[in-house]
Amino acid sequence: MSTRAKEVKIDIKTMTITVPVGKDLSMILLDPKQGKAKIIPLVEHGETVVKSSQGKISKVDYRESELF
Repeated sequence: MSTRAKEVKIDIKTMTITVPVGKDLSMILLDPKQGKAKIIPLVEHGETVVKSSQGKISKVDYRESELF
């Protein structure tokens, strides 16, 4: 993933995460198979596409555009 994504620690004992609330639009991706959680910013205009492979999150694509 790009440097846009920020990793969030998972508490293994309770299987929980603590998510900071920010001002920008974002989503949280959880992949329990890989034991990872990340905060992914959403683009202002366009699409944020999450791709998976073999039951795991493999890629996040940012498709940005600009309003005219």
